[in-house]
Amino acid sequence: MPRRVPVERWGAGGPRAEDDWLADEAPLEVLIEHSFKDQRRVAAWGITLRTPGQDEELALGLLYSEGRIAGASDVLDVTCLDAGRVRLSLASHVDLDLGRARAATAACGFCGSPDLPVTEALGDAGFRVSWGVLAGLPAALEARQGQFRETGGVHAAALFDSSGALIAVREDVGRHNAVDKLVGWAMQEGRLPLEGMGLLLSGRAGFELVHKAARAGVPLVAAMGAPTTLSVELARHANVTLVGFLRGDRANVYAGTWRVREI
Repeated sequence: MPRRVPVERWGAGGPRAEDDWLADEAPLEVLIEHSFKDQRRVAAWGITLRTPGQDEELALGLLYSEGRIAGASDVLDVTCLDAGRVRLSLASHVDLDLGRARAATAACGFCGSPDLPVTEALGDAGFRVSWGVLAGLPAALEARQGQFRETGGVHAAALFDSSGALIAVREDVGRHNAVDKLVGWAMQEGRLPLEGMGLLLSGRAGFELVHKAARAGVPLVAAMGAPTTLSVELARHANVTLVGFLRGDRANVYAGTWRVREI
């Protein structure tokens, strides 16, 4: 939840003491319980900065998006130990590389990695969306952004169906965290791959976010902000429809235009 802090507001009438609401940002340590030489042990995988809430979803989505787990069958249990730690218990067949250290960051998991992940091209599962549905998505998301209205300091991501209904919405100080929380939610709900849903982003569509979408099977990514050259290249390679600058009555479609209908 947002946190109230004292602030001195300045304006034409001079300073005045008030309270303000800020988005909460706190570290989350991800612990991994796994098999090692026929024994179970717990090891720290890393720390990420996030907005507290849906921590189990975040941990699941993060490991899935980075290719550390292949699906729900790799996870025996996920538990929040306290306000700052979550533990994933992995099945014995999972060979998890714990050698790569993770810094405390709200950025994506690929930051600092020497190699970009390989993303397989998606097939066509029949997902289509009309221009009228796309045009209505920003207003629908804005109505669900409670923390943003209070703080102005969080990103939002949502999964939507072909009718434009928002199936799940997550907010976080890290745009990548918001998407990972959605992926983790989908894993817990048994909805992966997300072949019948699109992903809506409140900001820009960078490479990492398009990759996370493609890995989760999402066929369409719509962003209110700009894409990047690398995200467009990835979308075209992965057969993902990529929409940018979605703002009411206009948008640009950079890849997979055939999934967007006029009516």
